[in-house]
Amino acid sequence: MTIQAYIAHLRSKPEPVRRRIAFWSSFGVTAIIFAFWLASFTPSLISPQNTTSVAQISTPGQSLIAGVGGLFGDIKDMIFGPKKVIYTEVEISPR
Repeated sequence: MTIQAYIAHLRSKPEPVRRRIAFWSSFGVTAIIFAFWLASFTPSLISPQNTTSVAQISTPGQSLIAGVGGLFGDIKDMIFGPKKVIYTEVEISPR
């Protein structure tokens, strides 16, 4: 279905349905723009070992993907806390 056909189909819907579709569509686009805007701040929040050097990013698409990936990593760290230390050796001593 083309966009023109879909818009023509939406025009036949009742007014409340059209308003609901318009609201959620605009909300989705705004959320995507907000996510990319928030991702633009992540290089200042990432620790130096996690940053990607400019020489490794050659296209704007790669830069965008690196920023979004950093955003999701930062959100995960904010929700679940900092990186956890995993001990590989367990020592059991008698009391």
